Amino acid sequence: MGYPLDLEHICAIWLYCGKSCNVEFSKDQINFKHSKWIWLDWCLHNAVRTLCFHERREEAEMELYCGLKDVRLDNAKKEIKGGNFISHVSTSADIHVARIYRSDQGCILHFHPSMRRAINIYSCDVSWISPFGSEYEILFARSFVFGSEADHIQRKAWNAEIEEENEHTQTILLTSAEYNHFIERSIHVSAILDYTVDLNVIYVILNYGRIDDNGTTNVLFEFQEWKHQKDNLIKYEEKRKQFMESRCCNHHLNLFCIFLSETNLFGMKKTDIQLAIMFTVTFGLPFVEKDKKTWLKKR
Repeated sequence: MGYPLDLEHICAIWLYCGKSCNVEFSKDQINFKHSKWIWLDWCLHNAVRTLCFHERREEAEMELYCGLKDVRLDNAKKEIKGGNFISHVSTSADIHVARIYRSDQGCILHFHPSMRRAINIYSCDVSWISPFGSEYEILFARSFVFGSEADHIQRKAWNAEIEEENEHTQTILLTSAEYNHFIERSIHVSAILDYTVDLNVIYVILNYGRIDDNGTTNVLFEFQEWKHQKDNLIKYEEKRKQFMESRCCNHHLNLFCIFLSETNLFGMKKTDIQLAIMFTVTFGLPFVEKDKKTWLKKR
């Protein structure tokens, strides 16, 4: 990664993670008093954004958690209208840490991996500077959205729904807008092919091909025929190292990008590796392997 941060960025993260001013800073942000801490807010946002672009977020598969004391929502979708963060949010990969912050009663925000992968949600690992490094702290930046309330809602980066609750704890699942928009259709197409196709391959066809479910299924049948030709699998093995060095970590999608480049199916004049970088690194893939099981269990 090198040294992408300036001194003011490092100081902002250090103040947020390790100093008592964090309590008042966070309280004022929740109460929309952003102007009171304008420089800390701005430097912290830029620090998170800078690290976000340097981290290998495309590999993120961890669930993250944030505990909120004495907070309970009656209707998550109604009370969290915009799907944007009004303050910086600290999360941990350890749910026990979130339970400590929740105390006896409260709420736990459960962050799906798509929240780390999304292009319009800035987050970064701050465990390298935090005095609580063992908590594996991931910091999500406050959202900066300009324009009318309608624009604010239209540009929302994530969705929230109550995952489970009892008299003491309410768990709210946060998923990226891309995940929420495409999960049901992706599962539907996956079911047609007996759940043998990677969900992110289906997502790429639906999103970038802009075709319906039947058209997507036809593309996948064509891809399956192409894939089972021996020479095509050899092609990928020969280029596998290049893909991995370019941060393209999904082998199923990498192979599909070779198919896409050869057939020019979407009319994108890019090489296979350029396509894989665009889908995987630049814009992000919303799904992880266990999403199939989780979705089927819910239904």
